Amino acid sequence: MSKRKREKIIRELPAIGTALIGKFMGKSYQAEIVKDESSPKKRAILYKGKLFPSMTAAAIAITKQPTNGWRFWKFPK
Repeated sequence: MSKRKREKIIRELPAIGTALIGKFMGKSYQAEIVKDESSPKKRAILYKGKLFPSMTAAAIAITKQPTNGWRFWKFPK
């Protein structure tokens, strides 16, 4: 039996200007994707005046526990 080769999923931040909404412990949180010249991908998450390099980093700052940022943040329509 051969092992199946796993493909790496490349996850990049959404486009600049994208709004993000997260919920934790009954409270809603809002963030936005902004331009960030200092990051390699030139994008970051802006939450409460602070820049985060990933959706996960921003989610962890809110929850104070390990959190999958791609599951925490939703994209409003």
